[in-house]
Amino acid sequence: MSISIPPDLVPFVDDLINMGTYGTPDEVVSAALAEMRDRRARFERLKSSVLEAKADIERGNGQSFEVEEILAEGRRILAQRRGD
Repeated sequence: MSISIPPDLVPFVDDLINMGTYGTPDEVVSAALAEMRDRRARFERLKSSVLEAKADIERGNGQSFEVEEILAEGRRILAQRRGD
């Protein structure tokens, strides 16, 4: 298989190779494709999880929540991680 790298991406690929991150353009493309594959797999797992949760809710297995409480807890966790 032969591919062409768009001219606007050539400098980026060259930089990755010059920095030693990758050895060849083929390695850059392979890594990019692997990342795309992994991202799609993560998306499919998330989608499946959402559909399972939706089905659970439709069966009456849901639980109510307060958005402000969730946001407050998230802010507390972020502040703790930052050392605030």
